Amino acid sequence: MRLASLAVVAVLVVVGAGCATRAAALVPEPELPAMAPPPAPPRIVAIYTEPAEPVLVEAAPAAEPASPARPQPKPPAPAPSPEPPAPEGPRAAPPPALTLTPAPGVEAKTEASIRVLLARASSDLEKVNTAALSADGRTQFDAARRFVQQAEEALKARNLVYAGKLADKAAVMAAVLVR
Repeated sequence: MRLASLAVVAVLVVVGAGCATRAAALVPEPELPAMAPPPAPPRIVAIYTEPAEPVLVEAAPAAEPASPARPQPKPPAPAPSPEPPAPEGPRAAPPPALTLTPAPGVEAKTEASIRVLLARASSDLEKVNTAALSADGRTQFDAARRFVQQAEEALKARNLVYAGKLADKAAVMAAVLVR
């Protein structure tokens, strides 16, 4: 039985090989046009000319070493001249202050708005199911909680600008975590 199946396989291989060579012989390969490489781009060659013979200059005889140079003292600055008094016309509004602290009248409103942000962030963080968070979500949750703590410390230190930025970050992160 085994011998018969081997004989059948051998016959099929021989017949299949014969058909494959016949099929290959029937299909001629198409001739491809010869591709010529493009001409080389023109090259600009710089011509190097040798410099003229260097002129030798004889050195002066060595003199005694001079004492180290001392820096020249600077002349005293002229006294500022008093400015002439400005005319008593209508004055322009002074430029806005470049400080990061809120204006004295706005300080209470600023602190109140920061406390509102902190309350919103804390309430959002309480709504978050920490067990359902991924590792990245848990990291974001911890960071938002630290921002809330740091903002409260900055409020105690009366650093309202820093407290506002921290409270804003905490509120944004907590709002994203609640979703």
